[in-house]
Amino acid sequence: MQVIFLFKKVCLLLCFILIIPNIAYAKEFEISANSAIVIDAYTKTTLFEKNAYEKRAVASTTKIMTCLIACESGELNEIITVSSEMLEGCEGSLIYLEAGDKISLYDLVCGAIIASGNDAANAIAFHISGSIKNFALLMNEKAKAIGMTSTKFVTPSGLDKGGNHSTAYDMALLAENALNNDELLKIASMKSAKISINGKEQTIFNHNKLLSYSDSFIGLKTGYTNKAGRCLVSAYRYSDNIIICVTLGAPDDWDDHKTLVNYAKKCYKDINQSQKIKINVVGSEKEQVICSVNYSVKALNGISVKRYFYPFVYAPVAKGECIGREEVFINNKLIKTAEITANEDIKRWQITK
Repeated sequence: MQVIFLFKKVCLLLCFILIIPNIAYAKEFEISANSAIVIDAYTKTTLFEKNAYEKRAVASTTKIMTCLIACESGELNEIITVSSEMLEGCEGSLIYLEAGDKISLYDLVCGAIIASGNDAANAIAFHISGSIKNFALLMNEKAKAIGMTSTKFVTPSGLDKGGNHSTAYDMALLAENALNNDELLKIASMKSAKISINGKEQTIFNHNKLLSYSDSFIGLKTGYTNKAGRCLVSAYRYSDNIIICVTLGAPDDWDDHKTLVNYAKKCYKDINQSQKIKINVVGSEKEQVICSVNYSVKALNGISVKRYFYPFVYAPVAKGECIGREEVFINNKLIKTAEITANEDIKRWQITK
């Protein structure tokens, strides 16, 4: 345990780390996927893998990258006029754009992620980079920055042209980055959405059945081509953690992800924190007030904690009064804040004449 005391103004910071061993669990199941991986989103720890570094076609899960770039562009409110060039070669899943249609970049992202529209993905690419080729360069630059060393993006849609490929591991890294974008996270979690084309509203529906299976599933993207087979990238909220699952070439992908999530849950341990803290009191016969902080979290390897409270408090103090807080982190990610509260009433010093 590491203890660090820092004073800034009148705030006391106590930082320490709780470490628990990471216990490996025996694999007692089979999945249909040719390639798969499960990682903890905050620590990027691999919890399960099967041919995770094998290069494979990834179909429409490619659109995670396309839409991440769009969401990071800062142009989601811009209105785009669809051109015939944007629609050239589009096939498969569509939101049925036509040349001359006007639609916002935000609605194109919804169309690409939720309805898996290949026309929407192409329109995003042309709007941002002017061509599919230039946008693919941008996609690959982003992939390299993320650490996707075994990926080559050729199309914004994921259609099997030019050897578009990745690995389960690389797609898990992409998913982790996508989860850090609040706008994309929100869109990928929607079961349906209303988009407007030429001012006319229509409803699109998410292909991801996991969203209806459990509210803990976040998304992120489905995919299918004859070459790639069924592909799925999902994220699952588990207590204060997020579990990322990727399956490629998986005939039974929905069941695979349920199985993988249930397995991953066993890797987390309960950490129950209950501590008494004494804080100095000014203006009372009692020199200190006894306080407590209590919480429970699930963590893979351990947590770090920052504790904030004033070096002293003024009487009176009421039982249950909040006089500080404890912030809980997993790999620098804030996952919980707990109050430090007084366990007793402290009366003000009475002056008698």
